[in-house]
Amino acid sequence: MICIAFDTTSSKLIVSLIKNGEIFCRTLEVGASGHSALLMPTVKELLEANDVSPNSLDAIAVNVGPGSFTGIRIGVAAATALAFALKTKRIAFTSFDVIAYHRERVTAAVDAGHGNIYVADCENGKTLSTSFYEGDAAKELENAVYEPLGDRAQTLAEVVIEKAEKGEFCDVLEPMYLRRSQAERDKE
Repeated sequence: MICIAFDTTSSKLIVSLIKNGEIFCRTLEVGASGHSALLMPTVKELLEANDVSPNSLDAIAVNVGPGSFTGIRIGVAAATALAFALKTKRIAFTSFDVIAYHRERVTAAVDAGHGNIYVADCENGKTLSTSFYEGDAAKELENAVYEPLGDRAQTLAEVVIEKAEKGEFCDVLEPMYLRRSQAERDKE
């Protein structure tokens, strides 16, 4: 299997190439607004560096959330466009999938900004329930885990490999939003 996977949900841009069992990764600190400018050049660079033609990709994988609203939209739109153009399979994974990978039971947490967090109760890598904690409630949450056991880019690729081996492909990549965007909240 040859697959490109990326995560645009945080201030880091992660792009991983899975090529017949080998994993090649790039992680860049891009801040809040660098994903749109750097995603496709980074994908191109990683493919070229490993002699992979875009037409040889078997799948495109993307983190569908939770995380930055804009980052999620950029990642899902790019993955959808690539998969459509290349007529390839799609794999959706979540930030919680990456944190929970190789853990029996964990409360996975993702920074939601402004002192808030997204939380999932996970067991054996599967999300059982999700929540959104604001301000003081977020501060009181104990034992939450924000990072995977290993390197994030490597773990992301391993999650994607497992999903591909299980045939967990999707027809439509749907963003995972655990709350409405700031613009939607301001509109009310």
